[in-house]
Amino acid sequence: MHARNLALRVLTSDFGCLPAMMDYRQVLQRLSFLPDLYLVGGAVRDILLGQTPEDLDFATSAPPEEVMRLAKAQGLGAVPTGLEHGTVTILIDHHPYEVTTFRRDVETYGRKARVAWGRSIEEDLARRDFTIGAIAMDASGQVIDPYGGQRDLEAGVLRAVGDPAQRFREDYLRVIRAGRFAARYGFEIEPTTLQAAQEAAPEVLAHVAVERVTAEFDKAFQNGTPSRFLRYLYDLEILQRLIPEFEDTHLLLQNPRWHPEGDVLTHVLQVVDRAPPPYRWHALLHDIGKKDTARWRPEGWYSFYGHERVGAALIPRIARDLRLPNHLRDELVVTTALHMVPVFTKPTPAAIRRFQAQAGPHLMALKALFEADGAGRRPKEAWQFFEPQPVPVQPVLLGRHLVERGHKPGKAFGRMLKAAYEWQLETGETDLEKLYQVALGALKGEA
Repeated sequence: MHARNLALRVLTSDFGCLPAMMDYRQVLQRLSFLPDLYLVGGAVRDILLGQTPEDLDFATSAPPEEVMRLAKAQGLGAVPTGLEHGTVTILIDHHPYEVTTFRRDVETYGRKARVAWGRSIEEDLARRDFTIGAIAMDASGQVIDPYGGQRDLEAGVLRAVGDPAQRFREDYLRVIRAGRFAARYGFEIEPTTLQAAQEAAPEVLAHVAVERVTAEFDKAFQNGTPSRFLRYLYDLEILQRLIPEFEDTHLLLQNPRWHPEGDVLTHVLQVVDRAPPPYRWHALLHDIGKKDTARWRPEGWYSFYGHERVGAALIPRIARDLRLPNHLRDELVVTTALHMVPVFTKPTPAAIRRFQAQAGPHLMALKALFEADGAGRRPKEAWQFFEPQPVPVQPVLLGRHLVERGHKPGKAFGRMLKAAYEWQLETGETDLEKLYQVALGALKGEA
């Protein structure tokens, strides 16, 4: 853990869950001891759109050391969470608020710019990426908008501040952020800005850490129509560079009986939109094996036999490339591997028990994916795979039961447990002694 994060954690750890964030006007008033204080960035944008801001960020003319001194003089906790960038986190009623010194760029290329302290809010706003985020507000409610951000908000336009090519060179992640903002707010990207993004796109993955890229996906997946974001990345060929299995998926026509939407890419993007936010990675990657299993049929579309198995095998590499957390990787393997089982398997009690045993703790994720993938076209009986079962799907006979009966761990031990569990899933048997007899039969070669 970084020292700055540890310090912030220590200051907030005694208070449990953080209280609700204060109204921005209250915070501006509480921070009024700082000179030339402004609310900046996304918070101002959200307020002007009539939305409740998720975070409150502030800018001041005071250098960070002065911010620390002034805050402590007011009896407030202050943490140097990013002194090299001019950022101090101040705690008000146990809630953290970031305050950053006015900045100006002195060297910019590809990643985060090197900065020096600025002299005015206008100079600070000049280094921001898009006009809708280059707006500030003071304690009186006066809006400082030197680049026409309010006009673009009203028009539904996403426009870079100043020269868009220069903005993207300063931090190539902005190419991806453009797509996320356009999707989140339903805005159109201004033509010159879009052209600059297209020209900068080949440089993005060479200059931006993959963790920052993946974080943009996570943010995009919290909004209503992430398909716009993903289609933008596909059109810029960023999605295919990041996940090569998406290459040419817009050309892979599917059986129109099951997929009237047409090609694989369109289908996947629709599933992502329909999936609840926690399961959008699952939706994005559920058909990732289709490109490698595509076989042309004379009817005019492709078949993809075994794509779920091939896709599940691809997930560990993709998750590693994207730096996805291990718990998500493990769940993606299961949901990708099993998402077709309820479609092609007769829902007998034994089949349902086997499916739920394989799904384990990921059954809810599978159900969410199954619903989003089917778009209301799933046969009624397929839903039986997700219904609670009267018979437990977890093993009844455990290793400790064998030890209690005098058996020693070893190869035979595993065969006994496997045989008993297979019998339990197949028949629904839950009597411990009967399952032990099945295990003994396996030991003797009788089962």
